[in-house]
Amino acid sequence: MRDRGITRPGPKAVLAAGLALAGAAAVGWSVQDPAGAPGPARPLGIVVLIVGTLAMLNYLYAWTLVRRMRRGERVIGRWTVAPATFARFREAERARRKGKNNWRMPRRSPPTGLKVIFTDHSVLVGETYFSLRSKGLSRFTFARIEAGAVASVEFAMTLTVIGAGTQGRTARYRGHLRVPIADDAHVEAARVLERFQG
Repeated sequence: MRDRGITRPGPKAVLAAGLALAGAAAVGWSVQDPAGAPGPARPLGIVVLIVGTLAMLNYLYAWTLVRRMRRGERVIGRWTVAPATFARFREAERARRKGKNNWRMPRRSPPTGLKVIFTDHSVLVGETYFSLRSKGLSRFTFARIEAGAVASVEFAMTLTVIGAGTQGRTARYRGHLRVPIADDAHVEAARVLERFQG
């Protein structure tokens, strides 16, 4: 299990809202027509309503943060990785046997290049948002520049899951988030790294 970030939070917020509405409809049906509604309509509807509402709020929050990042609020670094550079990065990442990247890369290089935006607590890589906090359930433990076919900013990530497994234990999953650096953005990437190491 790894923190895969949130990809396209806007459309996901709409889907989650639809799920919450379906749960509310099931609850409403069971209240208005208790004899005609199936037995599990009310408890199942309540669960779907709660889960859908919480997911919608989470995606709306992420969508708000993404829009702020795109407007330039609190941005500490941004660059665009050329399609050919991104293709080399993607091939090198797919060839890895250990330390796979948490980020699910697009299958094709974006025609205008891969846009990367860093704030002091997050990164938007293409369409995927990652929180980069040093505390919390999903956090990074260190950051560095990794040299390779294409240099990248690498974060060692830890995801804590409370109540994992059948005995309710806490589990910690470790992973790596690597963000490619554009050919002309090494100075800016060093400034970003300095912020996360400080």
